[in-house]
Amino acid sequence: MLPPSRTPLLRISRRAFTTTTPTLKSQPYAKSSPKRSPTSAGSEKRNPGKGKTGKGKPTPKWKRLIWTGAFAATTFTGAIYGAGLKTQQEWKEEKQKVQELTTEEKVAMLENSKGELWKQKVSLEQKLGEVRARMAKEEAQKQQQG
Repeated sequence: MLPPSRTPLLRISRRAFTTTTPTLKSQPYAKSSPKRSPTSAGSEKRNPGKGKTGKGKPTPKWKRLIWTGAFAATTFTGAIYGAGLKTQQEWKEEKQKVQELTTEEKVAMLENSKGELWKQKVSLEQKLGEVRARMAKEEAQKQQQG
């Protein structure tokens, strides 16, 4: 026996180094495996809706609802916060790109924006003209009937 100051931290038994293959006590498909009875200890039927706490008491429904709500709120808040961070980062990148542009490129970009806005104005004016024509037509029909 070694003195107490020189005892090994890990004790390995000689069985660990045997060359024979160990057999499992419970082989699922072996004919000789003992069958478990439904009343044996450790084979309790668990109801998924009624979990157990460490004290052996069923978890109240209100506690589960509170925890579920807390996790959902945390997930939702994280998603919104992350989306805000991403939007802010993209905005900063776009602002940096605009600041790095030369004067000629800025003028060209503004002219493109002006052209797109002009196209929108023309299409909106056409739609407004169509609506006004329909309104005038409906008023004319009401005057003829009334």
